[in-house]
Amino acid sequence: MQLISQIANIASLSGLDSAWQKALQTSSLVGIGGAFKESISKLDGDTVRKAGSFLQLLGFAVTLVLFAALGMHYFVNDKILLGEIALTGFALWLTGYLLGGNESRRANAIDITVLIFFATNIVATFASHYLMPSVDGLAKLVIFVCSYFYLSAVLQNSPKRKLIVVSWLVLMGVVQSLYGFQQFINHVQPLATWEDPTVESQGTRIFGWLDNPNLLAGYLIPICPLALALGFSALSARKFLLAALPLIAAAIICVAIVLTGSRGGYLAIAGAAASISFMAVARLWIAKPKARIFIIVLCVAIPILLLLGLHFVPSFEQRVTSIFAGREHSSNSYRINVWIASWRMFLDNWWIGIGPGNKTFRLAYGLYMVSGFDALVTYCVPLEVAVESGVVGLLACACMLIALFARAHISFWSSNANPADKSLSLEQWLTAGATAAIVGLLAQGMVDTVFYRPQVDFIFWLVVALIVTDDKGSKTIRQNS
Repeated sequence: MQLISQIANIASLSGLDSAWQKALQTSSLVGIGGAFKESISKLDGDTVRKAGSFLQLLGFAVTLVLFAALGMHYFVNDKILLGEIALTGFALWLTGYLLGGNESRRANAIDITVLIFFATNIVATFASHYLMPSVDGLAKLVIFVCSYFYLSAVLQNSPKRKLIVVSWLVLMGVVQSLYGFQQFINHVQPLATWEDPTVESQGTRIFGWLDNPNLLAGYLIPICPLALALGFSALSARKFLLAALPLIAAAIICVAIVLTGSRGGYLAIAGAAASISFMAVARLWIAKPKARIFIIVLCVAIPILLLLGLHFVPSFEQRVTSIFAGREHSSNSYRINVWIASWRMFLDNWWIGIGPGNKTFRLAYGLYMVSGFDALVTYCVPLEVAVESGVVGLLACACMLIALFARAHISFWSSNANPADKSLSLEQWLTAGATAAIVGLLAQGMVDTVFYRPQVDFIFWLVVALIVTDDKGSKTIRQNS
């Protein structure tokens, strides 16, 4: 266990945190900001600082607006407005900071990986044969990178805010799921053909307000483990009645994911649920030796019940088994052809990629596509990253994910201030839920690219922010450094 902790400490890039913070403090950009804050404070220090704190509070309020808007039907096609909401929140918080507001953001080495990825995309944009479409893709990336710094700023050192944001997002997920249940009961007509009638029978697939069942699954996948994290946190604190609400919410969301019929969603929810369940079982195994028999029974019974349930619902059983049908399923065959063409595209542009954005991909894909198999994206997130930003961008993303998982491990296994208290804090459980959310998104991302839709991308950066702002994990990392 000690060896694993040492490896995690190295992989977390914690050794770069202090160096990165010092580099920022001595940078000209921070110096300009500091000079501006000092000059503004001379006008009327207390009033200006109060105004700054108020603007930062408004910036936090905008996060609630953003995560409420993600699931609304109006924003499915109007993605620009979602970006404007995020940028508004970022601008409010940053202005409040420059005016001397109470909130600040602690830099960490994850910032470096994000900035390297962003810099790689800038190079890919201006080296692209398709400059203007790539500039459009880069503009979208600017919004998501800003959202990372914005969300990690508003959640810094505030478990209460994390609880509010995650609870709000879970509530939105439940509302979206319940609307999906209504679609299932009413046998809503599909907006496109999503099944292969030669392999499986056509069933009702819900899509909520998002007009696409795969997108609805991608939206709900990270929310489910976050709801479980809230429930496990309450159980850990022996607040059993309070735990019922998020656990029921998680069950509702999980059922909705199943009803989407998204095969990538099935892989994702299995991965996410297995991840957070494994973390919870591992912790309980150590903390509650008397409950080990009960834990073993649950670990055996739950998978058996799930398999039996799947067997007695033929339409879903066919849907799951079609994942392994290879080219016998038309959707599988289509994706395989797109992957082959995209891989050839990567090999020809492996160093810096073709440039970011789906418009750039569309223009380049025509040179490589298998005849009759047009595509908007690669249907594989790692391949999409490699195609757009080359091997350097792919390595930057991999480093970020490895560092996030390492930090989550350190946080989850760090001891509480009171050794007699073996329960985990809310932040530690949310970090576990965020980790499972990333696992789920990665699982779906291997066979789909709804990750690039703002309804999913913003939630991804939220779960990243939950990990990097885990105060317990950060303290443990600083102590080990």
